[in-house]
Amino acid sequence: MAAHSEALDLFWGELHVGRLYNTQPLRFDYTQEWLANNQANSLSPQLPLTQQRHSGDSVLAYFENLLPEGELRRYIELRHHTTTVFGLLKSIGGDTASGYALLPQGETPRPASYRKTNWEAINDFLHNETQGELTGQLAPQARISLAGAQNKLLLMVLDDGSPALPEGAAPSSHILKPDIRGLKGVWCSALNETLCMQLAAALALGVAETTFQPQTRACLVKRYDRFYDEHGNLQRYHQLDICQLAGTPSTLKYESDGGPGLIECRQLLQAAGVPAKDLLRFSQWFFFNLFIGNNDSHAKNLSILQTPQSVQLAPFYDLMCTTLYSGLSNRFAFRVSGIDQPGSIERSHLASLAQALGFKPAYFMSLGARLADEILSVLPAVIEALQEVATPGTEHVLLERLSRRIKQNCQKMTKRWSA
Repeated sequence: MAAHSEALDLFWGELHVGRLYNTQPLRFDYTQEWLANNQANSLSPQLPLTQQRHSGDSVLAYFENLLPEGELRRYIELRHHTTTVFGLLKSIGGDTASGYALLPQGETPRPASYRKTNWEAINDFLHNETQGELTGQLAPQARISLAGAQNKLLLMVLDDGSPALPEGAAPSSHILKPDIRGLKGVWCSALNETLCMQLAAALALGVAETTFQPQTRACLVKRYDRFYDEHGNLQRYHQLDICQLAGTPSTLKYESDGGPGLIECRQLLQAAGVPAKDLLRFSQWFFFNLFIGNNDSHAKNLSILQTPQSVQLAPFYDLMCTTLYSGLSNRFAFRVSGIDQPGSIERSHLASLAQALGFKPAYFMSLGARLADEILSVLPAVIEALQEVATPGTEHVLLERLSRRIKQNCQKMTKRWSA
């Protein structure tokens, strides 16, 4: 390693975990301080504590999966004139989708600080990024970014419900997800996601707490990887998505691109130590995505959460009906016995999948049928509650079409599977 190589320091609270070096290939070293701590964990199974120095694909896979994807990544590349993983991490760093904070070499974590604002100012920033009081505060910090392909604004929501902007690497408590822009034919995605998330919550599937934020018309998600300590300070839990567990970059999140399939996802979850009840939730997640028409339920939409008490399958997130939009893929993110067209999945395909996942086919099939019945039972109440906050016109139309689409999916799929 050249002596002048740039580096980023990784912290867990105030503990110096390690250092990421801007080398080719990327290199990460754990600190002796972290290795000597009896409560230390590895960043991922691909970066074990038994080895102090790591380089190459395993380092790239872990850190690259912390970055935004798609158009948002390209925007950050243009804004900061960098395309490398290190350069992008250096540009956005700070509060990531993990328990760790990335800081420039030599910097140490500062006490968390937040700048109060209001929903109206945030709405102005989201819908008119060239003007508004937040532009100068937010854009340089690039806090409108997090792992994933959609713009996400990181916020602290205070006790009175008002928002504040995390400064530096201060942890955020919520993620605000406005409507997706730039994808032809996609409309009211925030309300779409809110409905699907609240539907999953009504079924007790274990999802991130989600509401529809009225002033911004955006989906507001409470972070499940954050908690308040005994002093009232917001702290982080560590999480890893399936791509990080598998040691694959985010470009391989789809099975069709060579990413993890359903069977490998289950194996990775089991190897990570999640309990049997979470493997059952994983199966429910699979069926739920089919019923709501979420063809984008890829490997990065599953994570494990590490707490001092346990390792568990994280609450579900990024649930949305994608089949409502004709411009998006009609292929399911996973293959079911070689089939990735939801309308072509037959009982025999599910039976083969069940056996591969370690379930008896009859039980697996009954799991799907029961979930479909429960969806049809609770859907009207979820729709009705959202109609009260939705504006007449486009938002009401979306709720009506979603309700019809989900009902049809539940009825048609279970009928086909029972044949």
